[in-house]
Amino acid sequence: MNDISLAKATIRKDVLNLRSQMNHSSEALTGNLLEVVQLHKPKRVATYVSYPSEPNTQDFIQRLVDQGIQVLVPETSGNYELAWHDFIDNTEEDLASGDLLFVPALAVDRMGNRLGRGKGYFDRELDDLAGLVVYAVVFDSEVLESVPTEVHDRRVDGVVTQEQILKIN
Repeated sequence: MNDISLAKATIRKDVLNLRSQMNHSSEALTGNLLEVVQLHKPKRVATYVSYPSEPNTQDFIQRLVDQGIQVLVPETSGNYELAWHDFIDNTEEDLASGDLLFVPALAVDRMGNRLGRGKGYFDRELDDLAGLVVYAVVFDSEVLESVPTEVHDRRVDGVVTQEQILKIN
């Protein structure tokens, strides 16, 4: 394991440890996510369905659906790839320019460097998408001064937490 991989593994372990002790209330986060949607006025919103340890996106997804905004959610497929499906009717869809994407992260820095869980699903997805606005979603304590990066890591355009919205690019 090289130095960067070791640094990433250490951050992942620390963040997951802290998350197990956190309040995962989603009201403030949902408000900030909706504010980003209002700012960008996307054709569609693609977002992850949160695990219990992650910043909660369940209320956010429901609010988008209630507003009549199409929501796409990912499903993992073979070869560490993501397939996107309409949240309501489960039809497979392609992400496109004009869409807004919210991705999970364990940490992100103010330059837009994102640390995920290490499988590279979202880095590969971001590689193929031009013209798509991408925000990482984390807890406030997970916005770090710097995040170790490698050549394959992809930056995000902004960060959303329960306390703030950071536009980066």
